[in-house]
Amino acid sequence: MPTDIGTRLARLERLLRSTVRAPKLVNASIESGAIDVYDESGSLRAVVGQQPDGTSGVVAVNGPRPPTPSVPEVEPVLGGLRITWDGSFADAAAAPLDLSRVQVHVLTSASMVPDARWPTATIEAASGASVTVAVNHYGSLWVRLVAVNTSGAPSIPSDAVHTTARRAVSGDLGNAVVQQGHIAVGAITTPHLAVGSVTPDQLAVGQGTNLVPDPGFEGAATANVVAAAGPAWSFAPGNRSGVGVRLDCTADTATHFTLPLAAVPVLAASQLFLGVDILASENLTAQALKILARWETSTGEVLGYGVAESTALKAGVWQRVTGQVSAPQGTTRAVLCLEASAATAGWCVFDNAEVHTIFGDATGGARAELGPQGLRLFDEDGEEVVSLVSGQANYLTLRDGTTRVAAIGSTGDASFQDLNVAGKVTIGGDDLTELYNGPRGIVAMDWMAAGVKTTTGTEMGYVELAFDAEEGRMYRVVYNGTAECSQTGGSLVLRLRTGYATAPLISSPQLQEARHPLTATRRDVRLEMVSPCAPNDLIRPGRNRLLLTFNSDSGAPSGQQVTLTGAKGRLGHMTVEDIGEQAPDTGVYNTGGAVVPDPPVKVQRTYKASWSGSYANRSGYNSYYGSQMVAGHFSANNGTQAALVGFGGSLAKDLDGAKLLKVEVYLYANHWYYASGGTAVLKAHGHASRPAKFTADQSGSKTVTGWARASGRWVDITSIFDSTKFRGIAIDPNTTNKTSYGKFDGVGNGHPPALRVTYIK
Repeated sequence: MPTDIGTRLARLERLLRSTVRAPKLVNASIESGAIDVYDESGSLRAVVGQQPDGTSGVVAVNGPRPPTPSVPEVEPVLGGLRITWDGSFADAAAAPLDLSRVQVHVLTSASMVPDARWPTATIEAASGASVTVAVNHYGSLWVRLVAVNTSGAPSIPSDAVHTTARRAVSGDLGNAVVQQGHIAVGAITTPHLAVGSVTPDQLAVGQGTNLVPDPGFEGAATANVVAAAGPAWSFAPGNRSGVGVRLDCTADTATHFTLPLAAVPVLAASQLFLGVDILASENLTAQALKILARWETSTGEVLGYGVAESTALKAGVWQRVTGQVSAPQGTTRAVLCLEASAATAGWCVFDNAEVHTIFGDATGGARAELGPQGLRLFDEDGEEVVSLVSGQANYLTLRDGTTRVAAIGSTGDASFQDLNVAGKVTIGGDDLTELYNGPRGIVAMDWMAAGVKTTTGTEMGYVELAFDAEEGRMYRVVYNGTAECSQTGGSLVLRLRTGYATAPLISSPQLQEARHPLTATRRDVRLEMVSPCAPNDLIRPGRNRLLLTFNSDSGAPSGQQVTLTGAKGRLGHMTVEDIGEQAPDTGVYNTGGAVVPDPPVKVQRTYKASWSGSYANRSGYNSYYGSQMVAGHFSANNGTQAALVGFGGSLAKDLDGAKLLKVEVYLYANHWYYASGGTAVLKAHGHASRPAKFTADQSGSKTVTGWARASGRWVDITSIFDSTKFRGIAIDPNTTNKTSYGKFDGVGNGHPPALRVTYIK
């Protein structure tokens, strides 16, 4: 490099000129970034490169408001409108280069401001185009256009154009185009029909006896009705069916939302049964949800309403609402409707509507009424004496022609003149034959008047008495008589011997003995024995042949003669008496001063159930049934169900260290799948409180067959109940056989479960 300053400055000038004249960004790039484009005022207009959402491109922002589109041309078409935009603008000569689209807004008033977020349709071509939109009514409408640029900015709306959709005329319909369900309720009245133009073959009113044409709301008829009813009405999943009718109850003020389903002819005093399934939301605010019949005259005058409604539905659960209504005088037709009255918030769904005519004379006096719920009979005074209907109280009164002689009330109470029962009689769940298990009285006896004599030291038989004994019972054997002796001294020895099922001898096993001193030549003598009946006890199940023997002991004088005898006025007698069920031996020896344990006592206590519930698929707790106990298989919805019931209180404490004699559980079966009754399978469990998942001991079970509907039973579960670990009972048939599908009352129901325990402690 030159060292003089002049040369060096000249070279620097040449280098600077070449640098300034060289091309810019010859080999440049943007790495993970973007270039912002600003206008002369410093406003951001575009972003070139990578965008905030990770995509790349050229995005316009903050573009100027587009010009206002010209007024559209609107042509009514069948059930809709055809809107045409010619591509021009009211305040510009040409379309802006950043024009994105033109929105079409169909409004219900001329002053309504379009919302750019919710256009009815759009026109994408900047040169103009036509679109056709459908509308659901034939009232007044207004159409306005709004232009939107690529920055998303809307223009000022165009002037509104008033219009209405076109109704169908005869030229629009081909042969057989209009089918059943296409005609709105009430659209055709008598003046529209020529005489003879409609024959019975052309009528379709309801399904079977149901006056609602489309009770499941799945046909075209309901679709048309819902479409014409406004935006509050729509469709949603139904109850065990495809769809139901949904109502959005949102309103600024209390509003009655009514949906007509059908208009049917009725006569004054006619009775209708109304019913519908309803599902309500948690936030529903309404006076009532209902199905109703609006009574009208031939001129359309409204005479009143017959309503089946609910004012307090449980949210989130399908419930059935039913009722019976009667048409007032002057009625010629009924308009059948769904309705939510005075509603302001929430939603509801209707499904499975039914309206049936109740057959019978409703003018009073003796009559019968037959409807979908069942049968009612009225006497000559117009009083209901027989009610055999579902979902309501049932009762029955019988007469002999003039007088009421028997009745079964709605609570299950019954009154009869006489009662003959061929089968069992059960009281409070106990079989009457078991409920009274007390003494049965004398089962065998004999009177003695003749005498039998023996001499000193010789045992002699006197009388044999046989009887049949039952295991688990207690028996008392007593002999009362007179003994006569030729000399006083010594003692008379009475012995009771048995041969069991064979003939007894003086050498047979001795059961009891009694001694009486012979201090006089005549005296009364007695022998008594009490024993339970058991296979290895003194008295055994089956036939027992007893023999009473006697003799004088070795202390009697030689040659003494002793006679057992009786006579008129002092007959001897021997009896065998059933004194009740076997009682446990609970006594202890106590000499009157020794320290001994407290004697055990036989105790029977009944414990109330503290919790209960049902379990779907023998798994998770089924809250739908609350505390009611459901077991068995009805459908795939809950699978094979099981139930649990637990008994708290002092049960665990009472049974600690006790000798268990008997355990019984009381259960009330309020329903079985079959009217003839069902079969319950009981097991034990050790849950102290209701568990979230079902478990029960599967090592043992107690099966009870022939259990009638609406009946309670005490069931002996001693064989499956271990007092050291079990605290309740499971109903667990674990089968799909419908014989085992039943429902039982739980805690808080009319006949709650109970546990009866008999023990010694």
